[in-house]
Amino acid sequence: MSLLDVDGVTHRYGPETDDRPVLDAVDLHLDDRDIVAVVGESGCGKTTLGRLAVGLARPVDGQIRFDGRDVWSLRGRDRLGYRRAVQLVQQDPYASLNPGLTIENTLGDALLYHRLVTRRQLPAKLVELLADVGLDATPEFLRRFPHQLSGGQRQRVAIARAMSLQPRLVVADEATSMLDVSMRVSILDLLLSFRRERSLAYLFISHDFGVVRYFAQGGRVIVMFYGVVVEAGPTEQVIRQPRHPYTYLLLQAIPVPDPAAARRRAAVDTDARTEAPPARTGCVFSNRCPWADERCRQTAPPTIEIAPGHTTACWRPEQIPTETVTVRRGAPDVA
Repeated sequence: MSLLDVDGVTHRYGPETDDRPVLDAVDLHLDDRDIVAVVGESGCGKTTLGRLAVGLARPVDGQIRFDGRDVWSLRGRDRLGYRRAVQLVQQDPYASLNPGLTIENTLGDALLYHRLVTRRQLPAKLVELLADVGLDATPEFLRRFPHQLSGGQRQRVAIARAMSLQPRLVVADEATSMLDVSMRVSILDLLLSFRRERSLAYLFISHDFGVVRYFAQGGRVIVMFYGVVVEAGPTEQVIRQPRHPYTYLLLQAIPVPDPAAARRRAAVDTDARTEAPPARTGCVFSNRCPWADERCRQTAPPTIEIAPGHTTACWRPEQIPTETVTVRRGAPDVA
């Protein structure tokens, strides 16, 4: 039994007459200690998927199960247990903390609400949490407000808040994208250390394949385009041998410091229309795909398995160039 199952989930923010749902029949399965990274451009539905996973929104169709139980059928203590077991680290550390609360209140209120500590135990627990995330573990720091902290310190407080409830699954939504480059690797390493120490699972949302390769080593990647999962598989396999045109073009867009590799890229005819809207019929990517034919424009492709655990929603995966795509771990946004 999986820790988290997302089965055929469709979601819309507007009326059902809208042209395209934000998520369209998305499937995702995540086990204990797993890392599943969700990659795609802005607006593809990554954040919506994360919000559904933590129970902040209810899908219009499909089912989300945690430990085998539909999360929207949970009541009382079971619902409270689920909300504690699945935590969210948001993208913007400047917006995710209440500016009117001290760090003590930010971290302490949830601990008291879930009865994880008594009021007498709380001060020592809060100092311990600060030390766990690499912050100044003193009572003076706890009396600060968010505006008195740097962006990196705020994100560490947000991570401490999530980890304080001893979750089993953490949804990290672009958790490093608003931080200085010098801070990003340290935050990623901090999250990975919690996984080793506490057997956490992560749903890791990012637009950056370099960050994904660094964080999701040994895990899996799901590539989304306008709410549709177009490719999924083991991290290294998807990055080294992409089998969907969208994945391939995302990887090709990453700058490389090798002039010879850049020339080889330029020699491949991939004149995709990057601003074209998603197709209304057939493959969702057919308006941008340089290899699309009439079948692609008329009929949506099925999801096929091209290698163990590696799937793609493409009629012509054999057309994708086989040249290995070079992506450094952490590049380009992480030094």
